[in-house]
Amino acid sequence: MVRFIIIRLLQCIVAFFGILIITFLLLRVSGDPAALLASPNFSPEQVQAIRVELGLDKSWGEQLGIYLNQVAHGNLGESLLQKKPVITKIGDALPNTLKLMVPSFVLAMILAFILGVLAATYRDSWWDNIVKFLAVLGQALPGFWVAIMAVLIFSVQLQWLPVAGMDTPANYILPVSTIVFFTMPGMMRLVRSTMLDVLDSEYIKMARIKGLPERTVIWKHALRNALISPLTIIGMLLPGVVTGAVITEQIFNWPGMGRLLVEATFARDFPVVQAVVIITAILVLGINLLIDISYAWVDPQIRFQRT
Repeated sequence: MVRFIIIRLLQCIVAFFGILIITFLLLRVSGDPAALLASPNFSPEQVQAIRVELGLDKSWGEQLGIYLNQVAHGNLGESLLQKKPVITKIGDALPNTLKLMVPSFVLAMILAFILGVLAATYRDSWWDNIVKFLAVLGQALPGFWVAIMAVLIFSVQLQWLPVAGMDTPANYILPVSTIVFFTMPGMMRLVRSTMLDVLDSEYIKMARIKGLPERTVIWKHALRNALISPLTIIGMLLPGVVTGAVITEQIFNWPGMGRLLVEATFARDFPVVQAVVIITAILVLGINLLIDISYAWVDPQIRFQRT
């Protein structure tokens, strides 16, 4: 078990530094921030002075070395535009994003597991048909379109819910519902299909023959043995939730990491974009590490496999 965790941890560290380097290179290719900061009347010498001040006159190798050294010491740099420490901007935005993402993701997973298990248990019933219809609908409709339609119907026409802000519980209903709507369907269909395979297995039939209560058979024995595939998909869904939060925060004017990332990207504010990527990578890799560890809890055989 310890060896299993150490190997996964090392893989996360390698992936993290790979993400840092790729992000660094892509941002340098995207354009010159000095051109954005300079006035149209600036001479080439003045623009070059801005590059020197920002350290952009150095080679990419030197810039990368300085950047990795700063990250290793917990220094995420300073915003090129606002001249504020990036850690301050992240500290303002990250809690707001977590307030949106955590309840959305947890609610989506709870609903997906409950609806998927019930659909498999009552296969081909009207309940199963409703769940399948919701799954297809959720996967077919684009998330941004759902968010815009939700604003148009519930905020503009009916005026039931606020369209922006995060001051009251009512502000959470539309953005959380939007993220749940495009996160839940894929997991719901997977839970249903894996549960159907498990429910047809011999040991489930034997459990029923022994007279175990149907609730115990479904929610304890069958669900636990059907968890491996859904757990894998949770790790794959998380980046989608993050990108979905970017769109949702823009539409609902939510002051979180997604909106900060969009604004910094258009402004070519390298330190802010890199810091957002770092924090997002840590969250995604950390949760995937926890999911890998949970494999060993769900299926003890994984602990002893050569990895």
